[in-house]
Amino acid sequence: MAQTTMNLARRIKRHVWAPVWDWFAVCPPGLEWLCAQELRGLGLEEVEPQEGGVAFRGKLEAGYRANLWLRSASRVLMRLADFRVRGWDDLLRQAARPRWEVFIAPGAPLRVQVSLKQSNLKHQGRIAEEVFDAVVRRLEALGLEPPRPAQGGEDDNLVQRLLVRGYGRRASLSLDTTGPHLHRRGYRLEGAQAPLRENLAAALLLFAGYQGQEPLVDPMCGSGTLAIEAALLARRLPPGGQRRFVFQRWPSLRVKTWEHLRRKAAEAALPRAPHPIWARDRHGPVLEAARRNAQRAGVEADLEMLRADFFKAPAPPGPGLVVINPPYGRRLGSVRQARELMVRLGRHLRRAYAGWRVAAVLYRPEWVGLLGLRGTKSLTVPHGGLRVTLVTGRLPAA
Repeated sequence: MAQTTMNLARRIKRHVWAPVWDWFAVCPPGLEWLCAQELRGLGLEEVEPQEGGVAFRGKLEAGYRANLWLRSASRVLMRLADFRVRGWDDLLRQAARPRWEVFIAPGAPLRVQVSLKQSNLKHQGRIAEEVFDAVVRRLEALGLEPPRPAQGGEDDNLVQRLLVRGYGRRASLSLDTTGPHLHRRGYRLEGAQAPLRENLAAALLLFAGYQGQEPLVDPMCGSGTLAIEAALLARRLPPGGQRRFVFQRWPSLRVKTWEHLRRKAAEAALPRAPHPIWARDRHGPVLEAARRNAQRAGVEADLEMLRADFFKAPAPPGPGLVVINPPYGRRLGSVRQARELMVRLGRHLRRAYAGWRVAAVLYRPEWVGLLGLRGTKSLTVPHGGLRVTLVTGRLPAA
């Protein structure tokens, strides 16, 4: 056993810690350029936006850094192989090549996910079985307990995903390093109806150029996601600082490297947001849930929370940035009612928030004009089975 452990340690240093890896940050379509900006800001190399995400290169630390800091991404994949496919033999040969024991802990729950697009490979179920069996054979040959099939509903923090992608005459093998989706920061345990995902809220703030250097108000804060993400940005706190990642279960985890990255992030964080962040909502229970979410995120002291009706309350001292995710759909009853709300919302913004910048989530792109903004920018992204429009611009001065 001691010899096996020593050999495993050597393989980890040589085959995991030493190489430069190909990585892929998955993000919602439409946000690739924004995610690429984040990666470049982290000092990562060979950053290349692609359909559905961003490729980059780096050693193991690069994957750790991306998981810790990316705000707009969904997950981070490690590319193990990209190869030409003529038939089954190519898949079987490639599936047997990785040193699975350095990535997959003995007895870990493993789920092989297969996606095919005009691929030479067929039969997703058989592909998943063959790749799973290759992992099992590798660990058994080393005298290690093989992985077990992950069960439906099993804790995402424990499940290791192995992704097989077939596209035309090529295929790839990738390991998920993240575990639960990156939008699951760990603080939002209570939510209002149709809450905005944390990574989409962060994307809206980044799209608007918010870095904490101006006042911010969310007058319809709901579960507090936009205000909390703003506080994390303003204080330079990593969005992944309070959660666990599946790579932490890998036998090849570089514990000291991971602890160093977290410690440096904590040292660089600001003690308080440099400018006010107001979170308002007219529903008391909703506001209290937002307060508890902010507590869990460690930013409650950075938010000034007030029960207030957007259409009746005056604007706080500004100008600054107004962020809004207005209600839509079942919360209002119909598209017509939602549009009427947008008309009212735009009218009140122009009257009460003249000169402020605005960043909003709209559920119809043609509603952008209802806000009366100047210098507008917009982009459309998927959210909850819909396509929503992120828009930013400035209200005319009084």
